[in-house]
Amino acid sequence: MAESTQERPKGIRLVVTTLYTLMANHPEICFGIFVIVTSIISNYSSSVLDKNVLSPPKNPRPFFPVGSAVLDHPWGDLMPVADLLVTEELLVVMYYAPWCHDSVQAKTEYMKAAKVLENRVPFVAINCWWPQGACKTNYKFLRFPEIYVYHTTIDGIRYSGPLSAEYIVRFVEEVIYPLTFLYSEDMILNFVSKQDNSLIGFFDFNSSPQPPGFIQFYYAAMRLLEKNPLQPIRCGVITQQFLADELGLVDTDEIIMIRTFNESLMYPPTKNFTSSNIWAWALLHKEQPIVQWINLPGFKSLELSTAINKGPALLVLAPVNHVYKTNYYLNMVREVGLLYHYCHEVPYLEFFLRQSIRDRADFLHSYTGQKDLCKSFHQVEENQFSYPDRNCCVSLIGAEKGLQNSKKICDFCRFMEKKLTPAALQPCNLGLSPMFSEEAVFGSNIQTPFCLDTYENYNTNEYRTLCCRECKIDLSYKSCASISSRRSSDSFVRQSETWFKRNICKKLTLQKTQNLLKPSQFIGDFDAMFIPVNFTGSACRTNRTLNIFFLDSSVSSALHEKLDIPSPFSVEKPSVIIVDKKNEANYILREPFSRKTLAKFIQNYTESALERHLRSESPKSSCGTMLQGNDVCVQEVTSQTFHSVVMQPEKDVVLLITAQWCGFCSSFSHTYLQLSKYFASAQDLLFAKIDADKNDLHWEFTLDSYPTILFFPAHRKEDSVVFPSNFPKSLPNLIKFILAHATSDLKTDTIVDVCSKACVDHNRKRVIHVMTHLRARRRNIKRRINLLLSRRARGRSLPRGSLQSLWRRYRTVQRKIWNASLLQKLLFSHTHERLSQSVLKKHFVNILKDGDSKINKIKHDEL
Repeated sequence: MAESTQERPKGIRLVVTTLYTLMANHPEICFGIFVIVTSIISNYSSSVLDKNVLSPPKNPRPFFPVGSAVLDHPWGDLMPVADLLVTEELLVVMYYAPWCHDSVQAKTEYMKAAKVLENRVPFVAINCWWPQGACKTNYKFLRFPEIYVYHTTIDGIRYSGPLSAEYIVRFVEEVIYPLTFLYSEDMILNFVSKQDNSLIGFFDFNSSPQPPGFIQFYYAAMRLLEKNPLQPIRCGVITQQFLADELGLVDTDEIIMIRTFNESLMYPPTKNFTSSNIWAWALLHKEQPIVQWINLPGFKSLELSTAINKGPALLVLAPVNHVYKTNYYLNMVREVGLLYHYCHEVPYLEFFLRQSIRDRADFLHSYTGQKDLCKSFHQVEENQFSYPDRNCCVSLIGAEKGLQNSKKICDFCRFMEKKLTPAALQPCNLGLSPMFSEEAVFGSNIQTPFCLDTYENYNTNEYRTLCCRECKIDLSYKSCASISSRRSSDSFVRQSETWFKRNICKKLTLQKTQNLLKPSQFIGDFDAMFIPVNFTGSACRTNRTLNIFFLDSSVSSALHEKLDIPSPFSVEKPSVIIVDKKNEANYILREPFSRKTLAKFIQNYTESALERHLRSESPKSSCGTMLQGNDVCVQEVTSQTFHSVVMQPEKDVVLLITAQWCGFCSSFSHTYLQLSKYFASAQDLLFAKIDADKNDLHWEFTLDSYPTILFFPAHRKEDSVVFPSNFPKSLPNLIKFILAHATSDLKTDTIVDVCSKACVDHNRKRVIHVMTHLRARRRNIKRRINLLLSRRARGRSLPRGSLQSLWRRYRTVQRKIWNASLLQKLLFSHTHERLSQSVLKKHFVNILKDGDSKINKIKHDEL
């Protein structure tokens, strides 16, 4: 056994030796084997690479929770939506991507909107990112989410407003009712007063249930909502000939565009009456709104840039409660804008202002009534749940005898033609026939549990209904309940009334969940005499006309930080700022917001009486006395502290101007710290820096490149100097720059503090040279003085003042020699390192201040 184990290694060595000999003698065989093996490996590896090594995507999960009012289709199916459009006239669809942050944030808002409009409009969501889904195959969206409102007969209407529940609800409701029917001149004036551009069409419904062109006008109104969901061109419809005559509309299917400050336009009869032509014509000829509502989409766009590039812009950032149709603060700003642009006679302008004030007042007063309505509505629903028979109404149709022991009485009310106020506000004219008299009613034995309404299909201009009210047993007709407690016997009217009340309650709930400003929290401003002197029409009397823009402060809250609006101006109160891009200036309204202060603010800008607003960070902590050893400190400056830090009269200040986005500024900071450390011992030199991206500077210090270094010399701040941009910002160059513009005290400090042994040796030679030169001058002056004295002794006259002048020069040179000799003694002292800096500085200052002496050329080492 042992022999076999010993022979095994010998056999292996023999095989290896044989292979090595074979490879050495026949290399071509080895090469062939290598090629075969490589081919096998490459073929195997390529077959592996051909296989799908990516894991398949996970099956999509429902994006919306179970039980929500949204129909979710995570597999991207489109057929259920098409089937739903067969039964529903209107449909709201959100296309989303599950990974998209905006889609995730919009999910909650979309569910809230669906809850408010539940049982009115279906809300659907489709995953348009699932690769195998029909949505991904058919639609190519550039971003998510996308919201569309689909109508049974037209393509989808894209929603481009804020992804907030109240905005979505408002948009869908306006798509449901895109037209406003106008039945009187007052209604037309009220309709026109609310917007700058209005489309009104005349359609005769007496001749046809669907007049020619009406459906095209209806579709055009929806498309105009799509183009601008926040400030669309509103569309109205008149059906009466005498109103059409007032507007100059002769034939049916004619359209007029009414503009506030320009003449009205008629739709060209030569154009085809199609929806696309109508909305394209309206957008082409509309006038610029007096107050333009800007919607910042939340991603990179040119909305705000386009507005500011038009000229000086007045931006009003105010809260909006989009649950209500009245935009309170927008109306306030528009009232000011109407007077600002009132350059020529405008019909009905005073009516427009009064109507706007009336709408705002109704907006504030409606909140209490709506709260009471919801409270009573919930109580009625509870009572109806307990007593379902209270909605029943006893029919009087065909009754020949009175009712006995009845708790129900029905009154037949007829509303006359051309009564244009709502039916709920009209008195009920009881023109009862004899068969419906009090005696007949109480003498009847008929007690049917329902009402037979003979006017199922009635003319809307001649509204008829049956009204019910409660009565007690065996009481007379006059003791019945008040008219306000009567209920309509028309089931459609009752259902519409119930939906109306329930919709108000849902919107009040939405207002609470969205934390929207309640009407009671808005600023009350209804004074008609708010106009400053010479304000009306001032937009046409100056070349500094402002374009007025309105923004929702809750949607555009990032602008508060970007524009550095002071903290007291929160998103709950309107903030006003003027942005003058051409002059690179911003101005902020600092008084409490009102129409009067806004008008005065505009007037002050026109008269150049406003102070420019400088954006500023919070003040930074200053460099205190806590520095130890070789520590250095660079003072951070803001717009608020700029004057107190940089403009200190006793200090030389070096200011570094940077920006947060500047990459080279970060790399240069190390050099700037070295520079401050080099001059660390200089007591009257301060190093500071400021972030110009967050802090506005005054005009004279505004720069267009970063980093930039400014030097402010002591006692001469007006002579500030910029470091040349054509020189490298190296440490030697920066030191030369500072010393070249520094005061004598700073130069002295630097000479004393940084002068090395080589510097001392160099200056010793310079002092010896200067001493020799000064002594030669002294000898020359002394010789000339002696010469003059000898001439005077011989009785000769001397030039006037010559002797006194020579003595003054002699004393000056003598003083310089004394200072230079003392400096020479100090420089040649063996204890130079222990010399007091104050002593050196004293003599250096005396020498450097001498403009005639060459000693001022003493300098420290160049690095």
